[in-house]
Amino acid sequence: MVDAAQQEFARKLALFSLNLYEKLSAQKPGENIVFSPFSIQTCAAMARIGADGETATQLDHGLGLASSDAGQIAHSFNQVLAAYQNSQVLRIANKIFVMEGHPLRQEFDQLLTKEFLSAAQSVNFAQSAQAAATINAWVEQRTNHLIKDLVPASALDANSRLVLVNAIHFKGTWRTRFSKNATRLDIFYLDVARCVQVPMMALKERFRFANLPELDASALELPYKDSDHSMLIVLPNNRTGLSALEEKLRVTPLSLITQALQKTEVLVKLPKFKAEFQVELTDVFQQLGMSKMFTDQAEFGKILESPEPLKVSAIIHKAFIDVNEEGTEAAAATAMATYFSSKPMPEPDPKRFYVDHPFNFYILNKDSTVLFAGSIQKL
Repeated sequence: MVDAAQQEFARKLALFSLNLYEKLSAQKPGENIVFSPFSIQTCAAMARIGADGETATQLDHGLGLASSDAGQIAHSFNQVLAAYQNSQVLRIANKIFVMEGHPLRQEFDQLLTKEFLSAAQSVNFAQSAQAAATINAWVEQRTNHLIKDLVPASALDANSRLVLVNAIHFKGTWRTRFSKNATRLDIFYLDVARCVQVPMMALKERFRFANLPELDASALELPYKDSDHSMLIVLPNNRTGLSALEEKLRVTPLSLITQALQKTEVLVKLPKFKAEFQVELTDVFQQLGMSKMFTDQAEFGKILESPEPLKVSAIIHKAFIDVNEEGTEAAAATAMATYFSSKPMPEPDPKRFYVDHPFNFYILNKDSTVLFAGSIQKL
């Protein structure tokens, strides 16, 4: 039963991720995108716990929540958050900041603390520089000083009442590392006419791989050491095929791709890359049908003790990813050759997976929960 609930949670999150990505890529065409659908969904779900009426209905639908019951919603997120509470690989920070002088209802505060592992905090948004410093210091401390200056003072003012903040940082080491000696300058094609030279890592190893003819693409899973995370890279067959691939991915569940993966020897070339991405999500949420939460008619009747009107004034997200050779080879990474008869079968030629043009990536856990997603279009 638990597994079925987690699979449904992952399926709904994957849909939310696709919808978010579509809006973000339209907003920032040609840019590298990296974001955490899980972190964004978690943070907004915290506000949903305090919502009523149409505001709650819009959030349930827009976030793709599996339930409309506040307790069940909170518990579904707790199952994932609790699993990574002490993780050295993944750091998640979520918090709601509320205007001073607006006391929270005890039930709301307790639910946030118990299920989302993050109590709400009062600040004086009128003192915008000080409020931003308070929020940023909290985020920095929760992400081991890796994410700084999340909220600009300009995003806050005396009319701010509720600010949702989330930050996520992931740093995993490969289960099978890339040798730094094998990294060479190589070509990465930006489009038909333009290319750049980038440090390209190389490795031949048995990985889970799939040719995906229906997507005109291939996929590779690179597992991380000491965690249940892996990076899934979906690479269009054509150098300029990213937008066509993304059209098809909108109607292709991620689980279909992960189910198609098979262990095989693969010659991998993957560029080293870093990406940092920050976005204010009000426009995106409105486009996804969650508009009432930002208006004076917002229904957040379960958050405050008093019946004062409350609306969301900002949703700020920042994500960072760094992909390089680092990692430690695990003893269990040595593959056994499989034989189908008493006579040794020759190993087939390794598959080639050369990431030398724009691609999509996801960081997933064992349940295919999308912790990170994005695309790299330029290096």
